[in-house]
Amino acid sequence: MLTPMLRPVRLALAATLGLAACAGKSTATVTPEDAALTVTPGEPGAPAAVGPASLADAETALRAGDATRAVALFSGFLAGNPAEAELRPAYLGLARAHEQLRDCAAAIRAYDAYLTRFGDAPGELYASRGACYAELAEWQASADSYGEALTRATLPSAQVEALTRQGFALFQLGQFDAADPPLARADEIFLASQEKNTERFTNYYFVGMARFYRAAIWHRRFREVPIRLPEKQMTEDFARKFALLEKAQDAYNHTIKAKHMFWVSAAGYQLGSLFEEFYDAMMYAPIPDWLDDKQRQVYYEELKNQLRPVVNKAIWVFEKNLATARRLGYESAFTAQTEAKLGELQSILLAGDTTLGKPHPRLAPEARPEVGAGEIASTSTELSPVDRKLFIPEITPL
Repeated sequence: MLTPMLRPVRLALAATLGLAACAGKSTATVTPEDAALTVTPGEPGAPAAVGPASLADAETALRAGDATRAVALFSGFLAGNPAEAELRPAYLGLARAHEQLRDCAAAIRAYDAYLTRFGDAPGELYASRGACYAELAEWQASADSYGEALTRATLPSAQVEALTRQGFALFQLGQFDAADPPLARADEIFLASQEKNTERFTNYYFVGMARFYRAAIWHRRFREVPIRLPEKQMTEDFARKFALLEKAQDAYNHTIKAKHMFWVSAAGYQLGSLFEEFYDAMMYAPIPDWLDDKQRQVYYEELKNQLRPVVNKAIWVFEKNLATARRLGYESAFTAQTEAKLGELQSILLAGDTTLGKPHPRLAPEARPEVGAGEIASTSTELSPVDRKLFIPEITPL
């Protein structure tokens, strides 16, 4: 019997995190002179700065949110052969200004210029560079940079973020066996810090994220298990698939306990989808080709009756997820998707059975089709629609 998955919890919304997200290049209006100065000084072809600039002026522009002017001023200052003591804050300020302009490639160049000149850096630099690599979908570089950040992190919260980001990057590479240990370690560090009261976390975003992607790994493994004939093989496949479903279910429940509303909503939606996918896998499992029309009709009628509790479970999960969000006044893409899914399932139940002798339509058509006997799973690296909308986290500040 499937165990209950959602319990009423009091949830806290997260505080805003870190730096601004770097999803691409800036669309801000930049003069030709300023645009030229976005090249890191010292690179081949880098232009000279326009006009005198001071570190104080550049930092004032950055604090004021005038990133375009800050880039020009920091670039001009660095081109003027400043004192050694002022180089470190100037390079870091230039990188932050590029981040505000959403130009991650330029920010990475500034961070690399800092590392080339000084050799070592605080963990925050590696973390920011890793985030920029992630925004450019350079996952291995992101994982490596967060690995460097981890070696310099002292606070549990910084360690949790670095491990979670590293695990996420490896997840995006499809390296599930490598992704799980850092995600598990992030959760262990959080739980230990809470037990020993070594740090009070200001929010639980990365705790929820680490747990969610551990659940996602189980979910992906569940999805990859085919149901095949003959009957002995089918029994073994079913047992393996059901065991993975239980692992994913427990992991999504653990995500919900992190009490970060975004990941609670994401886990609730994904949990309902997990049961939909299980229903589809059973409904579309292969049947012997020797069954005649009458036998096929009896087979599908019995199967639909057996699987009805799975549909009810999916509905219950979606209802709980939506009710929790509404009680807290929370809205996201996941709450909208939950509401849509709930409506679809309820309409299917109200419509009755119009598919005698045939399987019901798929409840989760956006999920990857099951791999049947004699079929070969796609090796394409492109994410399926269900992966794109469920496994990529919200665009958050870095």
